[in-house]
Amino acid sequence: MELLLVSTTTALDTRDLQRAIERAAPEGVTVRRATGLFAADGDGVVRDGARSRGATVLVVAPGGPDLLNHALLTVEGARAAGLAVAAVAVAGPGGADLRAPLRERAGCDVVELPDPQTPSSAVAEWPLSEWAVAEPAAAGGAVALAPYAPWESHSVPDPRDAGRYAVDPVLMEIVSAEGPVLASRAYGLYNRAAGGKKLTTIARAPLSGSAYRLRQAGRIELDDSHGEEVLRVAGSPPVRVRELGPRALDEVPLGELAELTRRVRATGATDLARAVLDAYGLVRMTSKAEEILARAKALADEG
Repeated sequence: MELLLVSTTTALDTRDLQRAIERAAPEGVTVRRATGLFAADGDGVVRDGARSRGATVLVVAPGGPDLLNHALLTVEGARAAGLAVAAVAVAGPGGADLRAPLRERAGCDVVELPDPQTPSSAVAEWPLSEWAVAEPAAAGGAVALAPYAPWESHSVPDPRDAGRYAVDPVLMEIVSAEGPVLASRAYGLYNRAAGGKKLTTIARAPLSGSAYRLRQAGRIELDDSHGEEVLRVAGSPPVRVRELGPRALDEVPLGELAELTRRVRATGATDLARAVLDAYGLVRMTSKAEEILARAKALADEG
């Protein structure tokens, strides 16, 4: 999970704000900052990098005569790219007559940041846990899917002999990036990064033990209510409706599929299985897909 602080002007220094949010944010939330959505970001621009990482945007705009214009342009630019906008933080004084219209039009939380150089007291009141998992706004009757942020694979030790102090931090990385994530997918990602091909029982055992330890420590939650183990950061929502990303259909948690089914039904779709595939950009209705989507529909029908 990532919160991206996007300031609307280069004159606004958000370094202190970033540090304050990092101290206050729950585990598993990365905080980055940028000046504008179209500033250079590696090989592309900030907006594209944010989408690839599944970031949630926090717009930071200085109070003043340009507050409404700059804040709303940034909000709309982020939403047009499919990014969720959690809030607008109005930094400093000025623009008193523009703050009420901003709250009416932003379509998200609007909070005050009286002094960007001493942000800790303001940040302490912000619902950072909720903001980190904010969802994109739906447009034109379509179902909005949050970007899927895959774990960035890197070399990791063999789980069979690495020991808990080497394995646990990596599994926590994976859950923080992709949770809620099927345990089988999380373990498979680790196993492949360690050079393994097939997730054998011997390779799975220490990873399952790692998940148990992380849960006992209160760092992750494990849900097995739908006949599958799903891992997520402690305190985060049990379901997030996201793009398919690099996942196969059978790697999507059933609860996520059920919630997507409910949402496409709310748009008026009648062939729910086909509508779910369309939302994911999939074409072929295989027998396996049909079986998975039937299970999701049954769960959705339960309410």
